[in-house]
Amino acid sequence: MKKTEEEEHAYLWDGSGEPDPEIVRLETLLGQLRQRGAPPELPIRKPARSRATWAIGSLSAAAAVLLVAAIGWYAVVVLSRGWTVQPIAGTPIVDGVRSPSGSGATTARLRVGGRLETDAVSRARINIGEIGRVDVEPNTELQVVEAGGREHRMSLTRGLIHARIWAPPKLFFVNTPSATAIDLGCEYTLQVDEDGAGLIRVSLGWVSFEGSGRESFIPEGAVGRTRPGAGPGTPYYADAPSGYGEALEVLDFNAPDDPRRAASFDLVLTSARRLDALTLWHLLSRGTLAERERVYDRLAELVPPPAGVTREAVLKKDQSALDQWWDTLGLDSATWWRLWKRKL
Repeated sequence: MKKTEEEEHAYLWDGSGEPDPEIVRLETLLGQLRQRGAPPELPIRKPARSRATWAIGSLSAAAAVLLVAAIGWYAVVVLSRGWTVQPIAGTPIVDGVRSPSGSGATTARLRVGGRLETDAVSRARINIGEIGRVDVEPNTELQVVEAGGREHRMSLTRGLIHARIWAPPKLFFVNTPSATAIDLGCEYTLQVDEDGAGLIRVSLGWVSFEGSGRESFIPEGAVGRTRPGAGPGTPYYADAPSGYGEALEVLDFNAPDDPRRAASFDLVLTSARRLDALTLWHLLSRGTLAERERVYDRLAELVPPPAGVTREAVLKKDQSALDQWWDTLGLDSATWWRLWKRKL
């Protein structure tokens, strides 16, 4: 039987019920600031004792305030339900009702299952609770899938959005017809065509793009494509060598016997810069064994594998070996994003 919201979050309010892991983590962290043991004995002089007692009390009070503030943030920000929509231009449609923009425009509310549509001249801004915002461009259609708890999720059917999220990673998700964009603390644009193909450009932080058994980690300045039935392609930097993106599309989304595959593969390897180690690292887990052997050799020229990481382990797709090599690329540590990928 599904729990009510009150039962689900009982621990937050009165300490009963199943402990919430995030609240327990905050209590443990902030509990380090609490007063331990009896206060030290001080001279009997009343003025001095008053000041000391005030100071000790203030420290304990400060810890209490921090704890209450943290729990309050969690309650108000993370557990709040529903998003607000502010029309920016034209008349966006919220749950079938047009919302005119302008000085007298009213703010609409999107709840789970709610839809937002913009036509050729409409734009809108969605406030994702208190964790961020999404600007919705013309000719876009989306739906709210989840809007509270530890998950804020929308489904982007078509169109273009610009998301800016300032909450901890892995609270905001965008489903597309071919992959899911998972926020790791970032700012990005995401476009979905009428046929379900997607394109993401990350301007700040990181995004994990996952679907059809594939995952791509896309850092600031990089681009990722996705196709229905294939999932996310190999990420690459927006300023990659000429033809890089087109060559990767052939490798990622075309049939293995495509006559352009060999030339595309050669272009990706031979024109790769030190920065393009991002792309080559992802290719270590994709393609045929013969292709992955060539990728290993080229990546080793650009960024030698660390001690203990063997060719055999990498070609077997050993995750530990791959993560250790990743850590030498200068793209943050694998431990960091593996941590945030875990369900909080």
